[in-house]
Amino acid sequence: MEERKKTQSHRLFNILSPYERRREDENILHHTLFYGLKCFTFGALVVLFLLYLAFMIYKIITDIPIRSTGYDIVDEMNVPDIAICLTSSNSDNIRILRCDLKWTNQTVTRKDNCTDYIIPEVVSLGAHRGSCKIFKANKTIKYTNSNSSLNGLGQIGFYFNIPNISAEETNNIGIASLSIQLTSPDFDPLLYSEQVISYMDKAILSNLQLQWNFVAGMVNYAAVVKFRTIAYKTILPGDVHAIIGLTPNYHTTYFIESDIHYFPFNSKPEGLPNGTSGYFSVAAGTFIQEQTIEHRLFTVFSALASAGAISGVLLDTRKRI
Repeated sequence: MEERKKTQSHRLFNILSPYERRREDENILHHTLFYGLKCFTFGALVVLFLLYLAFMIYKIITDIPIRSTGYDIVDEMNVPDIAICLTSSNSDNIRILRCDLKWTNQTVTRKDNCTDYIIPEVVSLGAHRGSCKIFKANKTIKYTNSNSSLNGLGQIGFYFNIPNISAEETNNIGIASLSIQLTSPDFDPLLYSEQVISYMDKAILSNLQLQWNFVAGMVNYAAVVKFRTIAYKTILPGDVHAIIGLTPNYHTTYFIESDIHYFPFNSKPEGLPNGTSGYFSVAAGTFIQEQTIEHRLFTVFSALASAGAISGVLLDTRKRI
């Protein structure tokens, strides 16, 4: 009986208060619309998140590394390999009479015929040079910075002889001369084509082929050659470490740039081996080594970091629904 009275009283209240019922209906409608908007926003964020993941996967696959250049001061530098060639293909027309190793402590070691470092085989470089004599120190001697406490090489001088100068000048517009090419003991694509792996290796090989006549040892002249080394650290395609975001397994390509100056012999040079036609020396021009290093912009770790931030927003949005 008491409950029936309450029901009748409630019906009477609704009849007397139409504005209260309308307000309740509006609240329900607003809540439904707001809930639908939150669900739509969450769904849109999920779609955007999936699109972002697809974009990051695409960028990881197609990423082109950027390059940064730095400089490293070293106290020692390896003696480069030196190809000593004639423009003709007759290797008998060239002789290395002596090489002088000048040390930073002002002493000089003279090597007749330079047999300790000139490999006995005559090397053919094909279309570039028919035959060459190769000076290889195999990292047994090093140039050292005069400002350091180390005693090492300061300069290597070469005295050469061309027995048949007139024959060499027959097919040349200039005087008889040698072509000299400096390469790193760690990378010599002219002799070892299998070392050419990366696109930078191919670029350095092309550069070496174009530089053949840049350094010349001329008859009756002294050529002073100063060099500097450049290291390119490239990321090879498919390097898993680099793709993930770990330290890449860098492929290092070494390149040597040379600067050269010529001085004529004086009328009565002293200390030259008998039969000297010309002279050239090779020394380090700087102990500041340039390094160009590649870096990936997009890696798996960077993608996961970004995805983690976005997933945090999604979870927070989901909790609020």
